[in-house]
Amino acid sequence: MNGPFRSLLVTGCMMLTAGMAQAETLRVAMGVDPVSLDPIATSDNASIWTQLLIYDTLIRPSKDGKELEPGLAESWEVSEDGLTLTFKLRDAQFSDGTPVTAGDVQFSLERAASEKSGWAGFFRPITGYEIINDREIALKLDKPFTPALNNLAMFSGAILPRKLVEEQGDDFFSDPVGSGPYALAKWTRGSKIELEANPHYWQEGKPYIENAELDIVTEGSARTIKLEAGDVDAIIDPPLNQIEALKAKDGIAVGTAVPYRSDFVQLNTTKAPFDDEKVRRALNMAVDKNALIQGVLYGAGKVAASAMPPMAYADLDLAPYAYDLDAARALLDEAGLGDGFEAELLVNSGMAAHRNVAVALQAMMQPLGIKLSIQMVESGTHWETTKAGNYEMSVSYATSDTIDPDQLIGFLAVNPERANAYHTEWKSERLNTLYQEERVTGNGEKRGAMFREMVQILHNGAPYIFLYHPASAWATRDNVEGFEILPTSNFRLEDVKFTD
Repeated sequence: MNGPFRSLLVTGCMMLTAGMAQAETLRVAMGVDPVSLDPIATSDNASIWTQLLIYDTLIRPSKDGKELEPGLAESWEVSEDGLTLTFKLRDAQFSDGTPVTAGDVQFSLERAASEKSGWAGFFRPITGYEIINDREIALKLDKPFTPALNNLAMFSGAILPRKLVEEQGDDFFSDPVGSGPYALAKWTRGSKIELEANPHYWQEGKPYIENAELDIVTEGSARTIKLEAGDVDAIIDPPLNQIEALKAKDGIAVGTAVPYRSDFVQLNTTKAPFDDEKVRRALNMAVDKNALIQGVLYGAGKVAASAMPPMAYADLDLAPYAYDLDAARALLDEAGLGDGFEAELLVNSGMAAHRNVAVALQAMMQPLGIKLSIQMVESGTHWETTKAGNYEMSVSYATSDTIDPDQLIGFLAVNPERANAYHTEWKSERLNTLYQEERVTGNGEKRGAMFREMVQILHNGAPYIFLYHPASAWATRDNVEGFEILPTSNFRLEDVKFTD
């Protein structure tokens, strides 16, 4: 066995008995530690990715991000009037061996719709439940709600064991039990998350590998070094300037994908001068986004016209703000800021690309007399600071957890909503109205037109400096098969195996 590359639990054994996981450990290095394992209390990607390894949802996005596929529900039906969604559960068990029941489904979805949930608006349209038997449940709606199925595929709709959560309360999430491919063995905050195969997982023969570790390695170059040394088997987001060198190395494979993601600068519209739309539009014109893509992403991205990524119903003809310093200067003059201003730019210190963006923005703003001071903070502080509104400008990004744009438009543009236009506090009454209308409009051109109008309004209001849609990269030892980043930005470790 290649000892430096993997840790053996059973010396000399390549495989356990047929249909069981390889008795080895898959080690994945990622840049950020989860905030929480409570699916209704988190929005950060590290938490989402980890939760999706431990919990399961009724249905889930397909790997190609184009449709929904069975999860804990082996099948489902939507009534002709769209008001009843009936799910038949597969014979699944939680990692402690107890069965997943319709009662667990009702409890989990009601919890997701509760006052303590950050995702309540996505589940409150479900107004009633009928438990037909332990493995069949009907969800009732008062009126049609088009995103309902997609929302049930979100991590926040994870199905939890009712008995344990009721008994343990918030303590449950320190040592959670789920029906996903892996169970939590140990979480050393800031260092690693140790997972072990769920022996009762419903996908027979999976996960292929018995143990997994998520190592928290904040610096991208350090992740690359660990991969090259064989200390980890896979890494997420290697520095883009190292991709070509990685591809040339023996024993390493590199993959890329274009997820549903946008990178941007949040502008706190409650603070001057960002409360002035002219200033926000000027900032968009002051940034040479093509130069950013070449200099920061090494060409692996596309200029963004909005904070919404190219996905279902996207307006691919929406033109980005042109790089035009003269037009930007004229708008600043109109806003009474012809001499520029000073502002603080918040940056997640663990994201190399965003650090580089911040430095580039500093230089790009100087011709307009705008002086940016950069404040580097770790990821948790970055999230909490923007959430509390204690910032002026912040380099950030958003990804979609579903294949329907309803989730992201609600997150990025609707106010009031759970994130209040992603902590920018920007508001458009017209967009809010369209958001409510698209949610009760059937899929098709009419709903698509509503999304395109909302994205246009968001573009015009410019509560963000729209930067780019980046490609995502990963790298593995070449004896790792099946590791990939999905359009929803997460990864499924149950499908990963070692090839020797």
